[in-house]
Amino acid sequence: MQIYIADLEAYNSGYLKGEWIELPTENEEIEEAILRQSKNGQSDFAIHDYELPFEIGEYTDPIKVNELCETIEELNLNRYLLEHLEDTYGIDFKKLDIHMIKKYLEDVYTIEGSNNNEFAQNYMYEFYEELIEDMPWELSYSIDYDTVFNKLQMTMSITKNPEKEVFYYSND
Repeated sequence: MQIYIADLEAYNSGYLKGEWIELPTENEEIEEAILRQSKNGQSDFAIHDYELPFEIGEYTDPIKVNELCETIEELNLNRYLLEHLEDTYGIDFKKLDIHMIKKYLEDVYTIEGSNNNEFAQNYMYEFYEELIEDMPWELSYSIDYDTVFNKLQMTMSITKNPEKEVFYYSND
């Protein structure tokens, strides 16, 4: 994860001047880069590029971006889980409310599955195993997990992480 802090005065004069900063890092390193790119605070700076698993604006506070990167690393979050938080709860990473992210994470659950049917089957067994096992086998083997998945999608947010064959879900 990294951001490119640019000197806006240089940019407005027609040339690029800036530097990449690897995140997370010490806040002092970011503050020093800002001072270097703003001529010791005499001109403005902006984030002109970034490589992050979330979107930010050019005037997003670099210190807050750093804090979020620390949280992402600390909690071992991946882009699919961040996407799930963004889509499900409307988190705006440009505002970067880390405490809300941690709160929302408490309501995100995971179930293994390589495809939608496997997710639906694992979900059903997670919550209704006794009921399914008490059914006659003719019925339990007749469950249409495509339909179950479609119904689950109507009542909860589901995001697939294809890299780990896991689904994240949250009740709406």
